[in-house]
Amino acid sequence: DRLSEWIEFRATFLDEALRHDGLGDFLGHTDCSQCEKAQGIFRCIDCPSGRMLKCAECIVALHQSLPLHRIERWNGLFFDKDSLQNLGLRYQLGHSGASCPSPQAGPKHFLVFDTSGPHFITIDYCNCSNEPLKNWTQLLREKWFPATHSRPQTVFTFDCLETFHELTLQGKTSLYDYYHSLLRRFDNAGLSNPINRYAEFHRVFRMWRNLMALKRAGRGHERGGIDATSNGELMVECPACPHPGKNLPNDWEKAGPLLFLYTLYVAVDANFKLKGKQRNLDDVELMPGWCAYVPEAPYQTHIANNVDQPEVCAQYIF
Repeated sequence: DRLSEWIEFRATFLDEALRHDGLGDFLGHTDCSQCEKAQGIFRCIDCPSGRMLKCAECIVALHQSLPLHRIERWNGLFFDKDSLQNLGLRYQLGHSGASCPSPQAGPKHFLVFDTSGPHFITIDYCNCSNEPLKNWTQLLREKWFPATHSRPQTVFTFDCLETFHELTLQGKTSLYDYYHSLLRRFDNAGLSNPINRYAEFHRVFRMWRNLMALKRAGRGHERGGIDATSNGELMVECPACPHPGKNLPNDWEKAGPLLFLYTLYVAVDANFKLKGKQRNLDDVELMPGWCAYVPEAPYQTHIANNVDQPEVCAQYIF
């Protein structure tokens, strides 16, 4: 039994885990491992060599293209949380972190949500060409999805959105739980100023899910683009249902007594709760008739031309 074998070494495992909370190999020797001149009191949690202590100047220089790495500072007793922003890092967009001849300062409090949690960073937009890209386009080039395209101050990394997409499909994880898990990675004790970007995250993920549906349907490669999407085109066909010409034998119509094997079963269900109706929601439709629901205009025309029918089931309520 592997667990029984592990019990013998459990104390050593605990010692090694605690070792990462202290100076480790740098006990009594805190010179910067990079320049070996200044005092090294900073380390990076995310770098492979993160346990190597560095001075402020060196750790900023090593993270010019890694603005979302998490930094800790040794205060003489333990490692305390710090940030590259506090150490003076400015991340340059449009040049993969390299310098720009004509930088444009970004927002003062720029917030990036990643799988490691939220990060406050300082950014500079690129303004060095005759026709510079729009700010939100520069953010998308970094794989950062802006919460708004007018004056973006909050973004969500593609990796953050992809991770939640997988979690909600596989584990039925709610956006509320995922969002607050990210906040706990940033501050599990609730000592920092509260960050409230839940509404922005909810809106951005709707956009992301819509874009992924369009992308997987090939709409980005069609000449007509998104506007030429036809009704039902984004719907994923059930691979288990019979589709002539796709997953049925060529002579399936001649199966005789076994024809029932190729029967299509359709079940109709409904939502009798209508929780959203009580909130007077008038939501924006991102896929009008492109997926499971029919377009709104033909639907309204249909129900307007059909008289109300008495509800039979209401007559049998006791």
